[in-house]
Amino acid sequence: MTQGNEPGDEPGQAPEARPTAPSKRRRTLLIIGGAVAAAVIVAGIAVAAIHGATPQPGKGVANALDPVATQLPRPSDTPVGTPSAGATEVPPTAAPAKPGTGTLDARYGGVVASTAAVSQNVKTPGGLTAKVTSVQAYTATATRPGEVSGPAVKVTLTLVNDTGSVFPVSTATVNAYYGSASTPASSVDGDSASKPFTGTLKAGATATAVYVFTVPAADSGDVTLTLSDQAGAQLVVFK
Repeated sequence: MTQGNEPGDEPGQAPEARPTAPSKRRRTLLIIGGAVAAAVIVAGIAVAAIHGATPQPGKGVANALDPVATQLPRPSDTPVGTPSAGATEVPPTAAPAKPGTGTLDARYGGVVASTAAVSQNVKTPGGLTAKVTSVQAYTATATRPGEVSGPAVKVTLTLVNDTGSVFPVSTATVNAYYGSASTPASSVDGDSASKPFTGTLKAGATATAVYVFTVPAADSGDVTLTLSDQAGAQLVVFK
């Protein structure tokens, strides 16, 4: 006896097999097993990572934030300040004079070591013998900015080197003051007669210099001169 087809089945076609309960259970077990295996693999990787980060005896855990030690270059065996081959040494300059026990005179802006008359020999703090040989009325001719032509005085001085060694007379400074108020006189270095001390002076040698200062004609006979034989030295005053 021929059985009838199920509703929806086409004639002559075998009915489609439907999954049974055991097949669904097997599929579920496979999914669960795969998930468990994946979890085990992840756990193994984590354990290996932790084990690798564990510090070994005598070693610390590497940290990317820790500074990396660098080796500094070895210091040179050449002492600091040693001139290299071929270097030219600069000759030493004369040291400033040591302060003495003179009296500060505000009129001349310095400490006065000694006072002498014109044409009188006097010892300077640096050991030279100084002398003003003449002070003459003169008419200056200005050639540089700031200088003034007109009534002036022309002063001649000599220095004798009694120190026993070379002395830099270029460091000598000569100034002039006039009148009862000791008014500072302006120098006229551009005048042709002006010949200041320059260079060095050998032991036992004598140097002569000429300085020109603007001084009113009425005060040309009332001039005071100051001499400093080196930077910072006390003054020798000639009146």
